This record gives sequence, structure tokens and C-alpha cells, in this order.
Amino acid sequence: MQDKLQELYDRLDANLAAFQLAWEAKSKAELIDGSREITAIRDTQEYLTESHGFEPEEIDYLLLFENPLQVVADKWLERTEDLSDFSFALDEVFDKQDALQDYELKGKPSVLEQLQNAAVTAAKPIRPAKEQEER
Repeated sequence: MQDKLQELYDRLDANLAAFQLAWEAKSKAELIDGSREITAIRDTQEYLTESHGFEPEEIDYLLLFENPLQVVADKWLERTEDLSDFSFALDEVFDKQDALQDYELKGKPSVLEQLQNAAVTAAKPIRPAKEQEER
């Protein structure tokens, strides 16, 4: 199994190297437009080579493909294209208001604006947790 795992890692490294060569030939605009795909490929490479514990049948299956990195990255990209969880992230921005402490503000809000924001936050209805909303 160790030899096949090393073969898979070598193939994944070669796949990433080929992608990097292709990316180097692209214009800045093309790279920006392809940033989601590039990120998916890089995240997939990192996950497969550093985090995932492979079962023998998984190794055998991925070795069937010339470019297993592309196969897995495409599936990961499909999942990240689903923006249904985006509303939960946005809710966290509004509910917790952590961004007020972590990010530069446009201008310091007046005392009146701070009081209005506090009143709006206090009057905001409680939303169900993500787990409850999915049910």
C-alpha cells in the first residue's frame, strides 16, 4: 500500500506542477477570473497530501485517473459553488458584529448611530440556529 500511496502523491504533485505551468502562462485577468478553480485545485492538493487518510481502495481508484487532482478538485468546486451556506455567514456578520472590531470602518459612527445600531440589534428577532433551519 505504501508504494501505491507514494505513487498517488507523486501523481498529485505532478498534476499540481502541470497546473502551475499553465497558470504561469496566463494573463493577470485570466488568473483573477480563474481564482476559484485555482483555489479549489490548491486546497484539494493540500488536503489530499496532508490531511486525508487514504483507504487502499481509494488509492487504487484515484490511480485510475491521469489527473486525480482535477477529478477531486472539480467535485470540491461543485460543492463550493453552492452559496446556500452564504446566508449563514452573513447572519454571523450581522448577529455577532465581530466585524466592527476586526475591520477598518468607513468613518467613526456618531454616538447617535451607535445607539441606533444597538437598538436595532436588540430588537432583531432571534433566528434559528443553522442546524434548526436545515430541518
